[in-house]
Amino acid sequence: MEECVLEVTSSKNNRPSMIKSLIERPFAKFSESPYIETRRSTKRTERWTETNEEFLRKRPKFAERKNILKKSLSFGDNPLGDDDEIKAVVGRMVEESNLTGDGSQTCSLPTIPGKHSDLRSITNETVVDVISGKYDDSIGSVLIVDCRYPYEYDGGHVPGSINAYRPEDVQFILDQHQRMRDEAQGKRHVVIFYCEFSSERGPRMCRNVRKADRNHNMDRYPFLNFPELYIMHNGFKAFFETHQNVCEPQGYTPMLHKDHSDDLRHFRSRSKSWNGGSKRRASALRFKGL
Repeated sequence: MEECVLEVTSSKNNRPSMIKSLIERPFAKFSESPYIETRRSTKRTERWTETNEEFLRKRPKFAERKNILKKSLSFGDNPLGDDDEIKAVVGRMVEESNLTGDGSQTCSLPTIPGKHSDLRSITNETVVDVISGKYDDSIGSVLIVDCRYPYEYDGGHVPGSINAYRPEDVQFILDQHQRMRDEAQGKRHVVIFYCEFSSERGPRMCRNVRKADRNHNMDRYPFLNFPELYIMHNGFKAFFETHQNVCEPQGYTPMLHKDHSDDLRHFRSRSKSWNGGSKRRASALRFKGL
């Protein structure tokens, strides 16, 4: 019979690594997780072995698991924020799905069920509404990120979008925070990602930006420079099919275009640090950086 092992440690020295693992895991997934595993403490470790059925029957109730998560949000004896505030934020992020990444507000854009349950997806019609100014009352600045390769971007893209597809572009996107905050003038600023189908490159960039943002602001959790990140559902191919007249220029170049096979090899090699992992590693990334 299969066995589950649960290790619980109270060592304060392990808190930084513990919070990092929790932050990088979506809270919705946390609530479904059958157990929490942390590194062994040199001070005190309680360890027991049970069958899956026994463990699931005895695991902490939902409210207790939220309390465990709230208690873990600190480094040593220094709290990351007001205790009641953290408790409220954690509770909302566990229970509600349509919240910004810092758990403070509902999303300013209407979201839809997308291909990636850990990301917020919006329709291409919503993107057009954003560009046309429909949400100017609530949104002060918008950064649209085209995560395709340059030859695809040059063939046609969402107006006003920037081209960013390399790992080092994550920092470039984060560096836009101060400029966008100044432009927003107290309103929200959002970032929208897309690629050809919004299946791989766009979601990957979105997750890595969120992860880097979390790491940068880990000492003041749950604050984020960019709490609102969105994925344009079905990507540029679908956008072009319904809004060709809006595209700049009015064209669509597929990634696998026969005239760009050399370009494809070149740009894939430049982003190989993201593409070189196994399928299992790529799948694991889906559960990080919410």
